[in-house]
Amino acid sequence: MSAFRRLVLLAFAMLPAAPAAWACNPDPPRPPILQQGFGYDATAAEFLLRDATTVVAARLELKLQMESASAGLSGSDYVFEILEGWRAELPRTLTIGGYWVDCAIEPRKGRVFLLYLAGERLLHAVPVSALDREIELLGEPDWFYDVRGRLVRPED
Repeated sequence: MSAFRRLVLLAFAMLPAAPAAWACNPDPPRPPILQQGFGYDATAAEFLLRDATTVVAARLELKLQMESASAGLSGSDYVFEILEGWRAELPRTLTIGGYWVDCAIEPRKGRVFLLYLAGERLLHAVPVSALDREIELLGEPDWFYDVRGRLVRPED
């Protein structure tokens, strides 16, 4: 390698790293009801509710960017604060690998999602905006976290 080329590579290596760009998965994992090209609608919501062990409303708190130059790997995990849920209870904080991020969804901090989960494995994520049909299907939350982070079960 020439001295000039080494100097150019060294100069690029010393530049400050650019902030990681938001990356998405153009072909994220989809539940069977959405794999045949069907969109998310009332029928899909019913099927997802049938398959989910837990459904939560959760706010995106943090994106963890991981890079391993030696292995040539990079990826992201997303940390959610669970606000309320239906069915099985989960801890207040949930971390999900970034493979779920559909290019149609921008995961920005503070955004609230309805997450359909099988255990802690994500089945599907829907940004919360107008979820009238889901709230009608789910009813009142089975549990929620108060402002101090304590788990509250309304029937208690």
